[in-house]
Amino acid sequence: MANGVYAGVIIDQAHPMVDRIFHYRIPETLQQKIKIGMRVQVPFGIANKLMEGYVFQIDSNTDIPDEKIKPINKILDNYPAIPESMLPLITWMKEEYRCLTIEAVRCVIPPGLRSNVRKKTLRIVYLNDVGNLEESINSIEKRSSYMADILRLLADNDGLLLDELRAATGAPLSSFKNLEKHGLVRIEHQEVYRDPWKYEYDIGKQPKTLTKEQLKAINEIQQTIGKRYERFLLQGVTGSGKTEVYIHAAQKALELNKQVIVMVPEIALTPQTVERFKNHFGQQVAIMHSRLSLGERFDEWRRIQSRQASIVVGARSAVFAPVERLGLIIIDEAHEDSYKSDMKPRYHAIDVAKKRCELEDAVLLLGTATPSVSDHYKARTGEYKCIYIKHRVDNKPLPPVEVVDMRKEIEKGNRSILSGSLYRALSDVLNKQEQAILLLNRRGYANFVSCRSCGFVLKCRNCDISLTYHAYDRMLKCHYCGHSYSYPSLCPKCKSRYIKHFGIGTQRAEEDLKKLFPDARIVRMDMDTTSGKGAHERILRSFREGEYDFLLGTQMIAKGLDFPRVTLVGVLAADTALNLPDYRSCEKTFQLITQVSGRTGRGERGGKVIIQSYQPHHYAIQFASEHDYFGFYDKEIRIRRRFNYPPFSHIIRILVLGETEDQLIKLIKDSENWIRQRIDQSQVLKQGLIDMGAYPAPIEKIKRNYRWQILIRIKTDAIFKQAYHHLLDECLEMFTDIQETVIIDFCPISLL
Repeated sequence: MANGVYAGVIIDQAHPMVDRIFHYRIPETLQQKIKIGMRVQVPFGIANKLMEGYVFQIDSNTDIPDEKIKPINKILDNYPAIPESMLPLITWMKEEYRCLTIEAVRCVIPPGLRSNVRKKTLRIVYLNDVGNLEESINSIEKRSSYMADILRLLADNDGLLLDELRAATGAPLSSFKNLEKHGLVRIEHQEVYRDPWKYEYDIGKQPKTLTKEQLKAINEIQQTIGKRYERFLLQGVTGSGKTEVYIHAAQKALELNKQVIVMVPEIALTPQTVERFKNHFGQQVAIMHSRLSLGERFDEWRRIQSRQASIVVGARSAVFAPVERLGLIIIDEAHEDSYKSDMKPRYHAIDVAKKRCELEDAVLLLGTATPSVSDHYKARTGEYKCIYIKHRVDNKPLPPVEVVDMRKEIEKGNRSILSGSLYRALSDVLNKQEQAILLLNRRGYANFVSCRSCGFVLKCRNCDISLTYHAYDRMLKCHYCGHSYSYPSLCPKCKSRYIKHFGIGTQRAEEDLKKLFPDARIVRMDMDTTSGKGAHERILRSFREGEYDFLLGTQMIAKGLDFPRVTLVGVLAADTALNLPDYRSCEKTFQLITQVSGRTGRGERGGKVIIQSYQPHHYAIQFASEHDYFGFYDKEIRIRRRFNYPPFSHIIRILVLGETEDQLIKLIKDSENWIRQRIDQSQVLKQGLIDMGAYPAPIEKIKRNYRWQILIRIKTDAIFKQAYHHLLDECLEMFTDIQETVIIDFCPISLL
C-alpha cells in the first residue's frame, strides 16, 4: 500500500479496456491547486503517452505499490471541468444507459473544451496620467494628427476599444504603438464573453395579470422549491399561460438563492423562450444549445459555472448545465421525442433531469398540453403530482376544428393537396391580411399503405400496427412481429384500385401552394431551411413581423409558438403520423394535431383549424378535434394494456448495422438464439420476458448499411430491468470483435 496524495483519474479515451479509475501521484507543487473534477494531463500505458483525464477522487492512500504509480504531469485548467455534484449523475448514467464513464463525462464538460476553444479577448486603450494633456496633444499634433485625435477621444472616455478608435480616427496600428512607447496610453487585453443573444429585450416589461388557475399552480410549486425533491406534471391546454407559471416558479427559486434550468424540445422554440425569460431576468439568463458556436457555448458554460447566470434556457443538453445550487428544472413540451439522444450515451433528458433533481433535492416541473400516455399514467398512479390548467388566458375559447374527409374530395375529382374547405380558408386569410400555419408531418421515412377511397390502412393481424411498404420486394412487413404480407392491387375493404403507399414532402407542398396562391408570401420551415446558424430565429421573427402570409413546416412549427395574427391552422395530412409502424402512432397524431391547433385563436381575431384526413373517424383525430385529452387517454390506455405496450412493459432494442446482408442476418439470428438460451437458464429472466424476436428494421437500409434489430419486451419491475441490463452487458461482449455496428437502446422512442 502506498501513502501520499493520489488522484483517481478517468482517462479520456472511449474504450472498455480503460473504463476504470487509474491512480496517479499528485506532485507537491499541484496539491494545493488540484480539485475533484479538474482536467489533467497524465502519462498513460507502457509508452507513457501523455493523455487527458478527469479527476474523480483524491485519496490519501492506495493499494497499488508506490513504484508503479506515475505522477500527474500538469493541470490543464484553473477550474473543475466537472462540478463535483455531477459525479453521482455520471455514475448513474453509466449504469442506466450501459455506457462508458467517459461517454457520460463528455455530456457534462464544457462544450469546446476538448477542442481547446480559447477565451475571447479585446484590446482596450486607456489614457495614462500625462499632466497637461492639452499641451501634449498640441505637441504631438505637429507630428501626427492621428495620434492627437486618439488622445482627444480618450480624454472624454474611460478606455475605448482599440478597433473602435481605429474606425473613428482612421489611425494605423503604428500610431497606437507610438503613443504607448511614449507612455501616453496603455493597451490592455480584456476578456469578454461571446454573447449568443443578438436581440434587444425589455426587462422593465409590465407583468401579466395571472388567472386563478395560474396562481393556484404557482403557489403549489413554489411551496416545494428549496424544501425537497418533488415531481410535478403541469397539464395546461394550449394558450393557458404555462410559461408565466414557469417564470414565477423560477423567480421563487432565485429568491432562495437557487439556480434554474429551463428546457425546450426544439431549437426553434429557444429564441421565444429566451426572450420571455430575458424580459424578466435580463443578464441572469444563459443559453445552451447545439446551434451556438463552440466559443459561445464555452462562454455561456463559464458564465453559469461562475454564477454570473442563474437561469439556463436550452435544448436537451442544458440538463447538464454546471449549476451547483440547483433548485428547479422546467421541461416544456415534455411529451416531445427530441428530449431523447440518438447518440451514445442514449439518454432521455427527462430521466436525467429526474435523477439530477433527486440527487440535488430540486423540483422537476414537466409542462405540456398533451402529456405522453406513460407520463399521464404516472400522474394517475401517484408518481407525479398533477396540476391542471383547463382554461386559456382571458378565457379565450379553444379554436373550432373542422375535419375534412379527403375520401370525399377524391370522389369530387379533387387531386390537389388542399381540400376545397382549406383552399377557401387560405384565400380568406390572404384577403383579410392575416396569417396561416400549414403543417405537413414527415416524421420518419416509413411508408404506410392506405386506400384513398375508403381510408382503410393495412395493419398487422397480430399487433394492430400499420404495415410498412418495402419498395425493393413490394412486400408489406410488420416490424413488431416480423410477419410479411403481399402488396394488394385492390383495397381489401372497398375493392377500390386507389390503394398505394402514402407520402408527400414539404418542398413538393410548397411548390403546389405557390401554384395555387401565386401572390402569397410563403416561408418553409424544415430541416433543410433551418440548417444554418440563426435560421430558426430569422424565419420565426420575419413571420411574426408580418413578412410572410403562410408558414409551412414540419412538426417543429407545431408547438410552443405564439403568433397573434395567425387565424388559421391547416393540417395537410393527419394520416402520416397516424400510420407509422409505432405503437405510439395514435398518441403522436393526437399530440401533433392538438399542439398545432393551439397555434391559432390566441389573438383578438380568433381562429380555426382544418384537418385533412383519409381516416376522419379515427379516435385520435376525433378526440383531437374536440380538444379532449382525457377521452383520448382512456381509449389509448385500454389498448396499451391489452397489447402489453408501455407503460405496461419495457422495450429494449438491439440494432445491428452492416454492409453484407447475409452476414448480418446470421449474426442477428445467432445473437437471438444465444439470448434465448441465456433466458432459459435464468428463472428471473424467464419470468420477466413478455416476448422477443429478430426482424429487419422498418428502414431496412441506410447509407449502404443493412439494418436488423432484436426487440425484447419485458415486465416493468426493477428486478427484471436490472437482470436484462446485465444480460445485455454479456451480449455486448460478444460483439466486441465484429465489424458490424451494434446499438443497444434501453429506452427507445422510435423503432424505425
